[in-house]
Amino acid sequence: MPWESELTDATLVKLFHLSRTDREIAKEYGITPQAVSKRRVKLGLRRQEIVDLVAEGLAARWTVFTVPTAESHHSRHSARALRVWLRRRLGDDKLSPAQNKLADQWERNLRRRDTVLCYDPSTREGWFYRPRTPADGMRVIDWPADLPFPNERFKRALDLPPEPQKESA
Repeated sequence: MPWESELTDATLVKLFHLSRTDREIAKEYGITPQAVSKRRVKLGLRRQEIVDLVAEGLAARWTVFTVPTAESHHSRHSARALRVWLRRRLGDDKLSPAQNKLADQWERNLRRRDTVLCYDPSTREGWFYRPRTPADGMRVIDWPADLPFPNERFKRALDLPPEPQKESA
């Protein structure tokens, strides 16, 4: 295939571990997301572990109040949006259009309000937003400086990506 000389296996592995989605890689190399996915799978780079990676990563930061009712903090809008957004950042290409829309809206609101998501299990709602500080950098949640990250991939996924450049007319 003509694109194989442009997108090497090593490059694809690197982009995968940088949490680039199949769609982002495809756009950069002028190929289809399906072609990227097929090649990625042949290299053994599977995205099924992403839901677990998100759950484990967030568990390293918070113990979220979870009960099988609507009162569970785990089921609140902010928690769902964060999980879906992180799945997308980690390259999950199995998100539905509704999930992608939720992730887009959540990211847009974080940027517009310049806030980060926080959690307090002692409150009824659990989730709240506070203004972003310089210590937060581009991170979407508050993460104490003395708390280690579960891994580098998850740490990178917590940062807002650069805003897309607006095309001038």
